[in-house]
Amino acid sequence: MASNIRRTEELASGLALAALGAAAGAVIVASYPLGTARQLGPGAMPALVALILVLLGGVIAVRGLWEQGDGPGIDGEGIDLRAALRPAGLILGAILLFGGLVDWLGVVPASAVAVVGSALASRRTRKREIAALAAVLAVAVPALFVGILGMPLKIWPTLQ
Repeated sequence: MASNIRRTEELASGLALAALGAAAGAVIVASYPLGTARQLGPGAMPALVALILVLLGGVIAVRGLWEQGDGPGIDGEGIDLRAALRPAGLILGAILLFGGLVDWLGVVPASAVAVVGSALASRRTRKREIAALAAVLAVAVPALFVGILGMPLKIWPTLQ
């Protein structure tokens, strides 16, 4: 499934960022009041960030359409969009899995699952790197979110 667009990677990335910003903005605007210019509501800043994400995604996508490159895709051969979307899908899946597991298992095991799931997105990661990052996050995530920020998160699963 090759493409003849000059910079397919930039086009796909820009469209993905714009879609993410639009979806997040729609949820934010529907869920939180924006307030007024004098008294900003809780949805004002997230809505602004979503708008900036849409604009940046649009700029990246337009750049991918019109900027001259070396040829279509990588090395003039085109790019397989399925292969390009695989890492993004794995990372998104790891984030969603973290969100689903954090209340049930606790923040430390859920972070480890997210690290391993995200590491599968790259074929160049090594087991030692994955283990080291999981170990660092096992200490840093509870220290930051529970210790410093005081968030009421479960650290480990409770055995019953």
